[in-house]
Amino acid sequence: MNPKDIICEAIEKYQPVAIALLFSGGHDSLVSSFVSAKILTDLGLDFVVYHGDTTIGIPETQQYVKHISKSLGRLFIRKPPNRHDWYDYIVATCGFPGPTKASHQFMYRRLKERALQHFVTHECKSRPYARENVLLLSGARQQESKIRMGYSEPTRKNYSQIWCNPIFYWSEDECIFYIKHNKLPKNSVKEKLCISGECLCGAFAGKEEPAEIKHYYPDVYDKIDNLHQVAIHNGFPWGWSSGPGEWKKEEAKKSQLNMFMCVGCESRHNYQ
Repeated sequence: MNPKDIICEAIEKYQPVAIALLFSGGHDSLVSSFVSAKILTDLGLDFVVYHGDTTIGIPETQQYVKHISKSLGRLFIRKPPNRHDWYDYIVATCGFPGPTKASHQFMYRRLKERALQHFVTHECKSRPYARENVLLLSGARQQESKIRMGYSEPTRKNYSQIWCNPIFYWSEDECIFYIKHNKLPKNSVKEKLCISGECLCGAFAGKEEPAEIKHYYPDVYDKIDNLHQVAIHNGFPWGWSSGPGEWKKEEAKKSQLNMFMCVGCESRHNYQ
């Protein structure tokens, strides 16, 4: 199926009351947004552009989104509605998330899902909490990652949210060609860090990322470092690209190395 067929099928099946292009600032979402905008405009349908402010993104990415959206449509930038779901509060009360699936899902819900849900429920529908479908067009591709390779269909319904991926069957080469052919400006953050930069929660962050962020975006690095100092003060000492599990392992190694006069004692007892 091509992007137009995917979008038209979703509209015909679910009859959405509103349509939003989800633009993270990444290059796949860039392609998806422009492809979708062209199709919807040709169909004579209204739409808006949505960008989630995770409260821990690189400012240049949000500036890029604002610039690009001038060519797309009305832009809505939304933070999580509850202050307790902002990144600085989470780190102060829980520490950095760490590289686990559970912590990543936790951060996704707090930083992204709740903001979008509030937008869909209170700003897109004619009545809050009404059972009216809203079509959300994203840049997820089947070949993009091992996780997304498990997706079998380009459109999925989650309550009143209709998640539709117009470029679901496109390859990376097709996306690159589309950007070049249409002379779309790329996100400089993506070019430097290989990530879109709208979310730096730290879950599954590479060990090299702190140094890269410090080099290209020192103000953002200082912000993360200041949050780390707050976390340490509150009893959560592990670093941004680490987690409680890794920190405990490192501390255990240190304590074992310091017991110079008891070498071998612990090996006689099998414990965890």
